Amino acid sequence: MEEKKFNCKMEDVPVVAGFVFASFEKDKADFVKYSSVFADPFATNVRAKQSECYEIVKSGDVIKHQKVVKLQMDGKIADFRLGMNQVEGYLKFADGTLDIQLTDFGLKAIRTAISNDNVEKIISEGRSLIGNLKRNEAALKAKGMNPDLLTGLTTLVGEIEELNTNHNSKKNERSRAADGSIKTFNELWDITGTILDAGRALYRGVDEVKLREYTIANLLKRVHNANGNSTDETAPKTDAPA
Repeated sequence: MEEKKFNCKMEDVPVVAGFVFASFEKDKADFVKYSSVFADPFATNVRAKQSECYEIVKSGDVIKHQKVVKLQMDGKIADFRLGMNQVEGYLKFADGTLDIQLTDFGLKAIRTAISNDNVEKIISEGRSLIGNLKRNEAALKAKGMNPDLLTGLTTLVGEIEELNTNHNSKKNERSRAADGSIKTFNELWDITGTILDAGRALYRGVDEVKLREYTIANLLKRVHNANGNSTDETAPKTDAPA
């Protein structure tokens, strides 16, 4: 895995680059005179790289998706717990006619797993409970349990498992995306560093106001003061590649 070259959040890199590119474009004549490296298509290429990083940052919507899935999963688990409360009542009614003791049905283990937010354990113990209930369905029906209750619990366990698989898949997707994108962010950081080095060479001892625009400490302070909100100056331009 490639090591990060920057000491800030990944999402801050294209914002810092945006401040630097905005200053560069105003001072472009000075930069091109200083070195032909900064002649066209340098500006186009750096904007394209910045846009690429912004797209990766936008893929942080995966996190939002994870949150939605987690909320859905928590709702299903809450419903499952309510259903278990009803089942427990019927198990107590049928105690003595069941093929295992009430304590062996696994209700306590499921409640502990719910308290610990251990979804895998909820699923495995839930499936075990369903199996125990199905074996004793006749005895439970005799005590008034509606078959729909068992059907509903079975469905809930399946839905919880599906949501958990989805949640874990998105977690892995996010992790892979983060690992793979470090190289792209490093490239943008390197390009930004090239501009900063030239800016300091051009304006140190000449123009202190412009020099601050090419000083990383000052740029990071501007990013933090922005509270994570991009301005027109930092966001990709409308004609930048998507």
